[in-house]
Amino acid sequence: MQIRNLKVFCDVVRRHSFSKAATDNAMTQSGASQAVQQLEEYLQVQLIDRSKRPFLLTAEGNAFHAGCMEILRQFESLTEEVRSIGDEVTGRASVAAIYSVGLSYLPDLQKAVKERHPEAEVRYQFGHPDEVYRLVEQGMVDFGLVSYPQSSKTIAATEWREETMLLVAVDSHHLGSCEQVAPSDLASESLVAFAPNLRIRHEIDRYLRHLGITMQIAAELDNIDSVKHAMEVNSAVAFLPENTVREEINHGELVALDCPWLDLRRPLGLIQRRSGTLGRTARGVLELILSTSQPAGKEVGSCGRGSQGRRVKPTGQVNGNRRANIA
Repeated sequence: MQIRNLKVFCDVVRRHSFSKAATDNAMTQSGASQAVQQLEEYLQVQLIDRSKRPFLLTAEGNAFHAGCMEILRQFESLTEEVRSIGDEVTGRASVAAIYSVGLSYLPDLQKAVKERHPEAEVRYQFGHPDEVYRLVEQGMVDFGLVSYPQSSKTIAATEWREETMLLVAVDSHHLGSCEQVAPSDLASESLVAFAPNLRIRHEIDRYLRHLGITMQIAAELDNIDSVKHAMEVNSAVAFLPENTVREEINHGELVALDCPWLDLRRPLGLIQRRSGTLGRTARGVLELILSTSQPAGKEVGSCGRGSQGRRVKPTGQVNGNRRANIA
């Protein structure tokens, strides 16, 4: 039984396709199919039910896939360690992130990784929070980047940074002309909210209850881009992380309302399997990400309108002493 066959099998499962897995491994589709068949003959069990479209893993296939992922990860880590003794980081790493973190931070992180480890290959995947946790738990990626990170029996979470939450509206919204917005001003306003199954929604709801504010829900959505669009359609406001709206504020498309009472933050963190062993490249990328916690020019104070109703753009200043408050 060859290591390559294990990798082909895992790639078939990851890509949900024999042809795509074959391309990843520079072989024909027939070769990929034969690699899986050889594993089935060796194990004397069926790993993939090919009678279904798309194909499905059997119970034996699921169990074997989980074990293969661990074997391949350990083999890759060992190979990388041996080849890289005394040399530059040259291996591979895989990272999963929720969409908002991926869009806001990964471009700069990719640049930093390229500068620090030019020979390293890092693969990124974006997904829903539950998907990121699943990818990490199943060993499909080395680690994940999520909001409101939580540890469990199988997952270890590490604090990374926290984002200031702003109350934002489209430029034409009537609250945009107010010097300051009081909590009572929101009683008659519509709110574009996050979907009820997201942690950020729970935290915003809890904060509003703490302030004694009840708002009419105009829409419930599961991603920040949709929230931004719905704000304009519904002439509503929304609570969003500053880093995700900085560009729109700078371009005058959105305005951050001046709310001196607002003290709401979204913590971000890294998650990884407790039983997993990170290779040298993955460790290097993880350490690099953690070293960017609260970097200069990235975390900024609230932006909004000044005392004369004038827009105040992000300053780029950092509160280096702030710690993530994971609720």
